Amino acid sequence: SPFLKTADEAVKSASETRGKALALLVSDIKSEADAEAQFVMGDFNEPSHWDWTAKAVAAGNQPLVVEYPTTKGVEAEGFVDTFRSAFPDEVAKPGITWTPTTEPTDKEDHHDRIDFILARAKNLKVISAGIVGEKAPEADLVVTPWPSDHRATMAVVSF
Repeated sequence: SPFLKTADEAVKSASETRGKALALLVSDIKSEADAEAQFVMGDFNEPSHWDWTAKAVAAGNQPLVVEYPTTKGVEAEGFVDTFRSAFPDEVAKPGITWTPTTEPTDKEDHHDRIDFILARAKNLKVISAGIVGEKAPEADLVVTPWPSDHRATMAVVSF
């Protein structure tokens, strides 16, 4: 795929690619709204609006500010990004999950956080969170050999 050059292109592409799936997910979330807790987790193949900020652009971590719609859509249902809750500074702790298979300097790729644990529960508290992967400092928990083209995210919560 070509690199997207503007925030509008990125949001449009994300909406066209994942918009229908997000609508189905939100429908499922609403159908189980009385659950004690709900978790949405996995590979979104889309970054978070919490990571593509003016602060991240100024630090050189991201090329532009983008209000990515999928994480925003799930959060609009009352969910919390567990990683960003534990590490609110997107520059100090970017939490890169994509990808350990190429170097961050690779001009054909862009490393960022596209794997999430989003949670919703009454009195939810994020106790800890982190990244699982092939080596430190990229991973908080190291597993070798690492079996995937993504690093994983983890969280401990109470509710």
